[in-house]
Amino acid sequence: MKSARRAFTLIELLVVIAIIAILASMLLPALNRARAQAQQSSCMSNQKQIMAGMLMYAGDNDDLTTPLNLAKSFSGSNPSRAYNWWTSLLIRGSYLPAPRAWENEYEGKCRDGVFMCPSGQVDSGRIGIYESAIYGVSYDHSIKLTRIRDNSTRVLIGDTRGGMSFYSSKTTTWSPTLVQSFSERHNFGANGGFLDGHAEYRKHTSWLAGDRQCFGN
Repeated sequence: MKSARRAFTLIELLVVIAIIAILASMLLPALNRARAQAQQSSCMSNQKQIMAGMLMYAGDNDDLTTPLNLAKSFSGSNPSRAYNWWTSLLIRGSYLPAPRAWENEYEGKCRDGVFMCPSGQVDSGRIGIYESAIYGVSYDHSIKLTRIRDNSTRVLIGDTRGGMSFYSSKTTTWSPTLVQSFSERHNFGANGGFLDGHAEYRKHTSWLAGDRQCFGN
């Protein structure tokens, strides 16, 4: 005669649920850290790809990087600002792949692809280009690579909070809400791409340090 199958008691079920909850609470932080690290690595890869495309562009254009925009000024004169942003120039020249979707193609804003950071849910997640009247790109203004002695120490692109370009803290004070500043989305730090093509991660406080020669003089 077969014995009756013993069912779990309510207390036993509660114990199992409690054990599962404890294990989940132990594993989730590790999983979140692993996901954040993967996103940071993916963003780093995107920035290296952007810089490779930028160097190819420069190789075809007398060692000049893209300007921020081909227009002479923000007014959009000669030529219009439309479709002439730095992102558009790299995509149109086939130096980088086009995104699957645009947020605003008129302004060169991608919705996905290499110009977006996978950790960007905390802000718009853009990878911006360094705009500066002292050092960097601007409207109808490029960087000539052969004039820069220390390309490996000069940043050109990086994780931004929302703007298509970012500004050195030498000319604009960075704040947690300023869209042009570097984001802290990678474990309180940001990735940056340099003129020699490499990219590196630094804590946000390091990007803002007093000896930040990476932003030029």
